Amino acid sequence: MIVVKTDPKALVVVADIVASRQLEAAPRRRLQTRIRELTGGGAGFRFAGGDEFEWRLPAAPESLDAFLLLRARLAAGEKDTPEARLRCGLGVGTVTVHSKKSPYEEDGPAYHRARAAYASLREDPHKKRRSRESPFEPTGASDRATAWDDGEASPLRDALIAHMDHLLDHWTSAQWQAIALTLEGARYEDVGRRLDITPQNVYKRLKSASFDLYLEGHAALKQGLRS
Repeated sequence: MIVVKTDPKALVVVADIVASRQLEAAPRRRLQTRIRELTGGGAGFRFAGGDEFEWRLPAAPESLDAFLLLRARLAAGEKDTPEARLRCGLGVGTVTVHSKKSPYEEDGPAYHRARAAYASLREDPHKKRRSRESPFEPTGASDRATAWDDGEASPLRDALIAHMDHLLDHWTSAQWQAIALTLEGARYEDVGRRLDITPQNVYKRLKSASFDLYLEGHAALKQGLRS
């Protein structure tokens, strides 16, 4: 995930389903339908081609909560839909062309930055060789940037997101299931009943996922939207 933060007016998500070509046609359609349901499928949402979609939300901290819950529900696999992981770019900025009908007719910096973030994720990363002269320099730093056009890059935010992505990318299906229900507000006892496990095992799943550590980073990103 890459977040592009500038003058906050709207939060735009550009994402696709990782490895969607491996899905059969029927499960793929069910998954697309489920994404529409979870996003509300209104004027702020559209599939842009294949399994790529754009979703416009208010530039508010709660929008990051909504997007994390979307990722969790898809990764957990709900309502007879296959488990799905998202590759996503987020852009924060103004929307200079508005439309009540469709994002196809909308444009502006928020869309430009989200698309640029998403495009950078699809590129083959340029790997630099580690040198003796600079042993403390990362080899892939240039592959993560969170500002375009305005020149306000944030290395600290980039590093935070990189660590959050590393945690999220290693969550198992079982962990995603517990996380999705927890994000819905369910108590450990309720999560355990729905997953047919003990509350202690719910706690263990979240602890092994370093879920609280991830949420600390998530809270920091939300604070950035408030400022």
